[in-house]
Amino acid sequence: MGRIVAIGGGEIRDGETLNIDKFIVSLSGKEKPSLLFIPTASNDAEGYIETVKKVYKELGCDVKILCLTKENIEEDDIRDIILKSDIIYVGGGNTEYMMKIWEKYSVDKYLKEAYKKNIVLSGLSAGSLCWFKAGFDDSEFIEGIDRPRYKWVKGLGILPYLNNVHYEEDERKEFDEIMKKESTDAIALESNVAFVEMDGKFFYIRADKKRNAYRFLRKGKNLEKYVIKEEEYLDI
Repeated sequence: MGRIVAIGGGEIRDGETLNIDKFIVSLSGKEKPSLLFIPTASNDAEGYIETVKKVYKELGCDVKILCLTKENIEEDDIRDIILKSDIIYVGGGNTEYMMKIWEKYSVDKYLKEAYKKNIVLSGLSAGSLCWFKAGFDDSEFIEGIDRPRYKWVKGLGILPYLNNVHYEEDERKEFDEIMKKESTDAIALESNVAFVEMDGKFFYIRADKKRNAYRFLRKGKNLEKYVIKEEEYLDI
């Protein structure tokens, strides 16, 4: 039960995540899967929507869009479109804003239901953080507030870990120090790398072999950081 592909970042429009996108489509097991793109975190940005449509249509998907910030849509219709999808792809942007909108429309509840129905759940950046217990989030930077800071934003909790994306960025390295205060295990994903959960088993994939993933494991009073080794990645 359950399939999740959580991508650490990358430019989908430039083909940086293409091999991962192909992998996501393959998990559906269908020749022409129905893919639902949820662009809430980007405030339903039209350019982003067109990019995802183009990429996934070229990969053989029937692409549908769930816009929650610019359209009025009934809750029953939201549940229906989510649960009739073969794949759900969540876009990047402001994670905290996205989670608030999702709660308003019960999208959080329906996505958990989709997981139980074995619908493929996937996404990049904010669309990666959302599946975890909490994400190390840059919403304050996106909102342009004074003296912004990274902070934890509560996710759906389907995966019982903490998650940090875009980990190749220097400013994200403060995550290591913050993790010393946390009791929950975590992962950190550089762009073009993805964490995959399938039926309770975990592994990693990547579209760029120069990028890496990391695990942070709490062992008593000690926090240990591991880089994922070459042989631990599934070849895609």
